Amino acid sequence: MAYPQSTLEEIIDSERAMLLDAPTRYGQHYTHARNTTMYLSLCIASIDSDRAEMFGRLFSLLKKQHTLAFFSALRLHHVQAMMNLRQVLEAGASAAFAIANPEAHHFVDIDQFGIMDPAQNLTKKRYRWLDANYPDKSKWIVDTKNGINEAAAHANVLSGESTFRKSGDMIHAPFFDVENEYFIKTDVWLISSIAITLMDFFSGVAGNVARGGRSVMEFRPDFQRTIVGLGNENEKLRAEIMASERYKAAMLKIAQRKETAPDGV
Repeated sequence: MAYPQSTLEEIIDSERAMLLDAPTRYGQHYTHARNTTMYLSLCIASIDSDRAEMFGRLFSLLKKQHTLAFFSALRLHHVQAMMNLRQVLEAGASAAFAIANPEAHHFVDIDQFGIMDPAQNLTKKRYRWLDANYPDKSKWIVDTKNGINEAAAHANVLSGESTFRKSGDMIHAPFFDVENEYFIKTDVWLISSIAITLMDFFSGVAGNVARGGRSVMEFRPDFQRTIVGLGNENEKLRAEIMASERYKAAMLKIAQRKETAPDGV
């Protein structure tokens, strides 16, 4: 479907139309991603006051960036969606840490004037804690983030493929990505998968803190049932994507590239 994009006004109208058309364009993939995005904002019922400051800041950032990733994918902005997701993963890692370690000095250095500095050494400290206490989730965060970094977080000609077309002597550089249903469904699947995994992660950390002496976070009564249901839906959509001819062709190319690559490359 073609969306006008010749003026700023057309772009604004087209982006609204893309979001409203998304249920028809992407079906169950859209519905699943929408439900997951909404539940991410609703899953926590309460949090103790001593956890609210640091976790609250990070969780609010996570929710905003996740919603923006969802919107960006549907509005045909793949690179923006992936950059939003990178923020989601970074905020999610720190938010999980904050459930067990809520003190501000774990997140910022504060000088004599009260100016806060989110020092890089503190970020490394939080990741070391995650490595030691939640190695599987820590590895998942790093691997997912690295995948985004390699493919979309930095400017490259492959990303430019979605906003460049040449026809004879004419060059077209559209504002919106050239629509590819397979890529968009893959993006919204990843957006949903990350949200489900992070919600499960937060629940696990909160449960461990509670077993250590005090419950500091309560989730909705339907949390476990909903997360299991969303997880099952996500796996079905993943299987659908992997069964597509586009996915099989991509995997074949990757395998062929590995076979022909020099050792160690």
